[in-house]
Amino acid sequence: MCDTIIATPSATKNGRLLFGKNSDREPDEVQNLVYYPPREIIPEQEIKCTYISIPMNNLIQENEQLQTNGVLLSQPFWMFGGEMGINDKGVVIGNEALMTKVKPAESGLTGMDLLRLALEMSNSALEAVQVIIRLLEKFGQGGMCGYRHKLYYMNGFLIGDSQDAYVLETVGKEWAWKKIENVWSISNKISLEKDLDQRSENLIEFAIQKGWCHSESDFNFSKCYSDKIITWGAQAKGREQHTRHELFSRKGELTIQDMMSILRSHHEIQRNTSNSWRPMKGLRMTVCAHATNNLTRTSQSVNSLVVEMYHGHPLILSTGASNPCISPYFPICIGNEGLPTKYTAHTGKAEFSPENFWWRSEKIHRQVVLKYQAMHPPIATSIKEYENSMLEEIKSIFPREEPLPQEIINKHYHQVEKLLSHWEQEISKYPFDPFNHKLRLYWRRYNKLNEIP
Repeated sequence: MCDTIIATPSATKNGRLLFGKNSDREPDEVQNLVYYPPREIIPEQEIKCTYISIPMNNLIQENEQLQTNGVLLSQPFWMFGGEMGINDKGVVIGNEALMTKVKPAESGLTGMDLLRLALEMSNSALEAVQVIIRLLEKFGQGGMCGYRHKLYYMNGFLIGDSQDAYVLETVGKEWAWKKIENVWSISNKISLEKDLDQRSENLIEFAIQKGWCHSESDFNFSKCYSDKIITWGAQAKGREQHTRHELFSRKGELTIQDMMSILRSHHEIQRNTSNSWRPMKGLRMTVCAHATNNLTRTSQSVNSLVVEMYHGHPLILSTGASNPCISPYFPICIGNEGLPTKYTAHTGKAEFSPENFWWRSEKIHRQVVLKYQAMHPPIATSIKEYENSMLEEIKSIFPREEPLPQEIINKHYHQVEKLLSHWEQEISKYPFDPFNHKLRLYWRRYNKLNEIP
């Protein structure tokens, strides 16, 4: 389960589009930051996606480019595609699982495949919408999208560039999209209802055939196609309502710090001003997601990404790690030197790797969540101090036509590593949260599975 948020230039304080997403995946499912440079499109060759291969000539139309864009992805380690990403033309996309009444296909392009292919082939947000639709109608969507769990789903997308933003939601080969005027969020439920800018030819006819509505005037995309039980179990409506409230309440004044704050929220307790929240509270998902059991909270936020669009290079921040409420964001950029020099992606199996940043962070997080009430306040304070300083320095050199200097990327990544090392040394000084025996057993099992020392 995931949450994706976007604000168009008219809704932000500085008149620049803002984007953010938490990618919620299974525990142990490493999510890497990966840059794919431009490559030549050879029409007679095929691209091997997660489950199917597609001819390269299906990526291009007459007079279109014969080279892909450079793409920065937040990518589950075993997939072709990504959960969120941005290309060197300034197009950003976040993908969301949609639980619908229509059974997903056993194979096809995954939503993450579609996201990567759209970024590689589009120069604007609207072009990305069109690329996804074209590929969807030709190849369909499908395939198991869980890591260890057998999870199949349809897909929605929030897509933006420096000027415009769109929400595109799909079921099988059917689709609908709408241009976003101010702010929008999606949270594992179909968000579009009656107000559609464009839709596929059979979207309404299929719903009428199934008896989900009686006529075009009666059609509501969300009500007709949503699987209400699974959507309810995922707390999709509650998360969507929370992110929409936060976005609309700050409309016209939104900043990148606001996007980070929203993605760090545990919305079930936002009304409670005390510091009583801990990961074991609640049965359903929150925006900053914490895995706690194998029934109702099986996934967690394994990476978080925020983007502020500028003319030239955008400002991109990522945690590169789980649980943004206890993870600092650090700057990255698009290009061969856009990631920290010492950052190491994880490939192959998911077992613990001390060289990989995601796993080093995860080892610490799994101890912190057991002592959350005591450790979160000092961690949050140190994160705020670091991020305020980082953003002050970074924003002083934006906008820029050149990529962010490698030395600045490395500097802030090193500061994040120092924070992690400090927290690791401090863990033994703090008490465990009360009544967290089940959570300790839960994480002990995963640690044993991955041989985490």
